[in-house]
Amino acid sequence: MADRTLRSAAVMAAGTVLSRLLGFVRIALLAAAIGTALRGDIFTAANTIPNSLYILLAGGVFNTVLVPQLVRAIKNHEDGGQDFTNRLLTFGFVVLAFVTVGCVLLAPVLAELYLPKELHDPSRAAEKANMIMFVRLCLPQIFFYGAFVLVGQVLNARRRFGPMMWAPIANNIVACASIVVFLLVYRTGDTPATYSTNEELLLGLGHTVGIAVQLLVLLPYLRASGHHYRPKFGLRGTGLGHTAKLGLWTVMFVAVNQVTLVVVTQLAIAGSASSDPGAKAGLFAYSTAMLIILVPHGIVTVSLATAAMPQMSSLAADGDVTEVARLSARSIRQTLAIVVPAAAAMVAFAHPIVSVIAGYGSGKNNLTLMAYTLMTLALGLVPYTVQYFQLRTFYAFEDTRTPFFLQLAIAATNITAALVGVRVILDQEHLRYSGVMLGAAYALSYLVAVVISRRVLSRKVPRVHGAGIGLPMLAMVIAAVVGAGIGRAVLSLVNAQVDWSGPVAAILQLGIGAVVMLPVYVGVARVLRIHEVTDVVSMVTSKLPGRPRRS
Repeated sequence: MADRTLRSAAVMAAGTVLSRLLGFVRIALLAAAIGTALRGDIFTAANTIPNSLYILLAGGVFNTVLVPQLVRAIKNHEDGGQDFTNRLLTFGFVVLAFVTVGCVLLAPVLAELYLPKELHDPSRAAEKANMIMFVRLCLPQIFFYGAFVLVGQVLNARRRFGPMMWAPIANNIVACASIVVFLLVYRTGDTPATYSTNEELLLGLGHTVGIAVQLLVLLPYLRASGHHYRPKFGLRGTGLGHTAKLGLWTVMFVAVNQVTLVVVTQLAIAGSASSDPGAKAGLFAYSTAMLIILVPHGIVTVSLATAAMPQMSSLAADGDVTEVARLSARSIRQTLAIVVPAAAAMVAFAHPIVSVIAGYGSGKNNLTLMAYTLMTLALGLVPYTVQYFQLRTFYAFEDTRTPFFLQLAIAATNITAALVGVRVILDQEHLRYSGVMLGAAYALSYLVAVVISRRVLSRKVPRVHGAGIGLPMLAMVIAAVVGAGIGRAVLSLVNAQVDWSGPVAAILQLGIGAVVMLPVYVGVARVLRIHEVTDVVSMVTSKLPGRPRRS
């Protein structure tokens, strides 16, 4: 069963890798087209609003409540869950349509929520108008994101994991094409402070059409999975009332996350909108750094968690608490074997990483502060990964109440630390560090969350043999720090001898760092007997040409 989970995760990871690569191409094109200062922050903020709703819904009602319900319907209903799924999809599509229309009508109000006080000055009226227009153009993405998640989760429940991870590639291709057109038509030397109407339409609609295409790619796979969708209205007698009851706590969970997002976005834009001269780490820097740390999360964590969730739900439904604990712990350890060294590498090689992604055009002016932002966010990657799996363990037991209260603790910590860091510790002359401070607040919030969640989860899932993560994680951290430290030292020696800069040099620097760090990490892991690292290495090397395949 473990091999089957890993194979499913590998299929998803392959699609996610290509999608992430194209996503970074999109970021690089944006950096060249609109810069990484306030102008870039305006579009980033507008495009983040529907994006964040997708992420919150994917980790909320659709992703965490509906998968267990779909698995049970497919397993227990005589029609294989056809009627339940059709009613669920129809209800979801209708709700998403109403929500999307309402949000588009309220676009100016929603835009105001995300604007810091620095942009309410009358002298910033043009930037504010740009923000409202972009929000209006991007908000239709809510429907397409939500429908994508609904259809994707039906496929996941039927153990068709690949399409949902491969479909975003189409979205990135469309978005990249719109930015390339933007560069060809409107990029003429100096970057202006604001956008024209045609520029707004091209960027805003280009990204929205990309999300629509992402949804359309999934539809043929839905039919191929054996589900034939027909609109079916009516919830009575389907058991969806139980689902709605479970989803109430998750909706509140989403609301708490949304409050956090509003505060963080405001504080991030405040950094780029401030009168502080020089380079700044605002929303573009923070969002780009967040995308970087989410690469191992999307490739490894989400893939393993998505593949393990149906099995955990089934075990929980059968009352096999011991196996739930072992499966959850095993998935966490397998994930951390890759996530821990990835986080260490982001701290050690932050500057060349951001140089490769955003070191083009005016984007290269903010690389140092963007690198510092990446470092602070990377410190939170490991606790975020552990917390992600712990929440899914609660969801496997259909417990959505406890995650809500845990999220309250995360949000309270994050918001408090962010406000104190940006508005108290940083004065008006140092707001350029707002992205760096927000990264530190994020890392602290998830560290607190893991400590609280472990204690609460132990009441539901007792500690059993083979379900520990503390000592293996500590060993992985030691191995990763040693490897990253030696890699950083070697790279520093090379940099002292060679005068090089720019994205190409950054790629070579990362190559040197990887060549040094990875063997050291694997070697120390072998000495410390970290079996998960050995398993990952064996799985990778078995795919190399000329190596015998394991049966």
